[in-house]
Amino acid sequence: MTTRGIYFIANDAIRELTIAFLNSVRTFEPQIPICFIPYDDHCEQVVGLQSTYDFTVWAEHSALRWCDAISERFHGTALGQYRKLATWNGSFEQFVYFDADTVLLSGLDLIFGLLKEHDILAATSDNPANRKFVWKDSLPPEPGFDSAYAASTGVLASKQGLFTRAEIDRRVEAALPYAGHMELACAEQAFLNYMIVTSGKRYSSIRQAARETNRRYIPQHVWSGRFQGDLLTMADPVLAIHWAGEWQRGEHRRSPLWRYFRYLRDECR
Repeated sequence: MTTRGIYFIANDAIRELTIAFLNSVRTFEPQIPICFIPYDDHCEQVVGLQSTYDFTVWAEHSALRWCDAISERFHGTALGQYRKLATWNGSFEQFVYFDADTVLLSGLDLIFGLLKEHDILAATSDNPANRKFVWKDSLPPEPGFDSAYAASTGVLASKQGLFTRAEIDRRVEAALPYAGHMELACAEQAFLNYMIVTSGKRYSSIRQAARETNRRYIPQHVWSGRFQGDLLTMADPVLAIHWAGEWQRGEHRRSPLWRYFRYLRDECR
C-alpha cells in the first residue's frame, strides 16, 4: 500500500497556530502519519507536542541545511519556508504539505485521489489577483515559462522522488536570473512556482483540478482574507482555511473557527 502522510513546518514562535492546525488534522485525519519539519533551531515546544498528536520529527539535518543554502541564494539568509523542498525526498510516497497557519476542514482522500492524474497540486493558481504574490510587474511578458500559474504554496500535494536534489539544484541556477522579478517577500513561493512550471511534470491546483474534472465536490483551499466565517455560505466545500498574511496581525484570534480548534484539547490550553 502506498504510504500517505502530511508534512508541516513550524517553530516555537507559532506554537499556538501549530496546536490549532494539529487539532484540526487529528479531527479529520486521526490516523494519517504526520512529519514535523523544524523551521529553525527553536522548536522545543513544538517537539513537546509529539506525544499528544503522534507525529514524527524530520531527522535528516543535512537535507534541511541544503534547503537553507537555497534560501540564502535568493534572500541572503536562511528562511525556514524553503525546507518544504525536502518533502520530495522524504519518507511518504504521496504527501500533502500544509503551512501551520492553517486549519483542516476535510479528509484528504479526494486530494490524494487527484494524484492519479497529477504529479503536483498547489492550493490555488487560477486567480489573477494572486500573481502579485509570485511575480512582479517587471517580469518580461514572454519569459519562456507559464507565469500565469501563480500558485499559493501553503498547500502542496505531490509524490516522493518527483524532484531530486540534483534537479532542484539545477532549477535554482535557472531561476536566479529571474530573482529580481520574483516577489521574494513571500519567501519560497516564487521559486516553487518557477520550479513547478518548468518541471515538465503534470501540475495544476486543487481548484483547477476540480474544474477540469467537473468535480465541484473537491474541497477548496480558502485564504482567510476572503473567508467571512460562515461555512454554510461557501459555494464549494472547504478543505482548509489559511491565515497567510493575517495571523501576524492577530486576525486568526478573531475567528471562532480558529479558536475552536486551538482550544479543542484540554492538555494544550
